[in-house]
Amino acid sequence: MSDPSATTPDPAAPEFVAWAAEHQREQRLHEAELAQITEHPDPDASHDVIGQQQAWARRQEHEKRLHDSAIAQMKPQPPANP
Repeated sequence: MSDPSATTPDPAAPEFVAWAAEHQREQRLHEAELAQITEHPDPDASHDVIGQQQAWARRQEHEKRLHDSAIAQMKPQPPANP
């Protein structure tokens, strides 16, 4: 049998739960956007490759910041000095 506590999220990590919910919502929206695309609106899209690469880089950097923030919230914090 598996340990039931292994699937229960840590109640002390609400920031991570919020990040996970937001990440899941963004994934669903992205998949919905992709499902609606039937053809590229610009038949000569080769001129916009740099713009596409920059947009991709911005999205990746945003996701990395969210992930890093969630991981930082999960790490134990040092005790405050009185």
